[in-house]
Amino acid sequence: MNKKFDVIVLGLGAHGSAAVYHLSGSGYAVAGIDRFMPPHSFGSSHGQSRIIRQAYHESPMYVPLVMEAYNLWHELENISGKQLLIRTGGIFLGHEEGMVVKGARLSAETHKVAYEYLKGDEIAERFPALRPAEDTVAVLEQEAGILFPEECIKTNLELAAGNGAALFYNEMVRSVISEPGCITITTDKNTYQSKKIIITVGAWLNELLPELQLPLSIKRQVVFWFKNTDAQIQPFIQPGKLPVYIWEYTPGRMFYGFPDLGKGLKIAPHHEGQPVHPDLLSKDVTTQEIEQVQSLANTYFSINAVFDYSDVCMYTNTPDEHFIIDHHPENNNIIIASPCSGHGFKFSSVTGKILADMATGQDTGFDLSPFSTARFFRQ
Repeated sequence: MNKKFDVIVLGLGAHGSAAVYHLSGSGYAVAGIDRFMPPHSFGSSHGQSRIIRQAYHESPMYVPLVMEAYNLWHELENISGKQLLIRTGGIFLGHEEGMVVKGARLSAETHKVAYEYLKGDEIAERFPALRPAEDTVAVLEQEAGILFPEECIKTNLELAAGNGAALFYNEMVRSVISEPGCITITTDKNTYQSKKIIITVGAWLNELLPELQLPLSIKRQVVFWFKNTDAQIQPFIQPGKLPVYIWEYTPGRMFYGFPDLGKGLKIAPHHEGQPVHPDLLSKDVTTQEIEQVQSLANTYFSINAVFDYSDVCMYTNTPDEHFIIDHHPENNNIIIASPCSGHGFKFSSVTGKILADMATGQDTGFDLSPFSTARFFRQ
């Protein structure tokens, strides 16, 4: 078997699978390696659903990226014949001066994203499933919706393999050794050589590149599904009646979630998980964790929430919660990406293309300087 390639992608989750797909069929010899069998439940890209939205409270700089991500998701749907995204609209709630509402409005107005601004009584009237306080306001964006993460990854990999990419699963990378003109990757099963590599290993990035000392923190993230036993309100938590939502219920604290896709209302706190080593991630969920989110469900929704089940993933966080998309500072043939901090999946269609363009010397079409590793080490 030929173990020499032009580009190898390490890590085939959201962004790695998209990168290997965009590289495949390009005339380059391309491979992808993952320590598990993707899509899998050991990283950050599982759990039924992910939000996609344009009124982006984190920063207006993400809006051009997500607009192109929409185009590429639709292109992937057309090529594969699969539905990967549904539009539900998105509602982003909180105090008028809170980071979610204020940030969403700033991004929408900066990039002319259509939205409605709703006050508490208007929110409750439009969306009977929601129970806003009197001073709650909301940004309502019609183009927001839901991506199906496992299906997205599976589709990327199926198309990549069909285009000739070599995919190696259940192989743990032991070392990456860079020499002039060649990078040698040793796994627990094989040795590979490549001219360039793309590293998208999520929570294991610092394990693979300890010399960079990137200031990443890994947090355990639990998501919950609740059944509603109030028959009168049940129609109002379905897609078409309830948008995807992000709710800053007290300054700096928020939860997010999805309408009932058949398995209950999905709700999760954002950035409240405990630090964890990626190899020691506990899937056990405590009664206290369940009760905390069940209380949020019963407080902010007009439902009778009964816990059904939970899932656990990881957030890989940078200090400023912005992404890493950059070349290795000592080797331009190594590209590293961590589109992370709990808000990256929606971008993976476009980040995958960006990474492929970086590896093949093409213009990415985007200013990537905000995602440089250099920002962490400036004096």
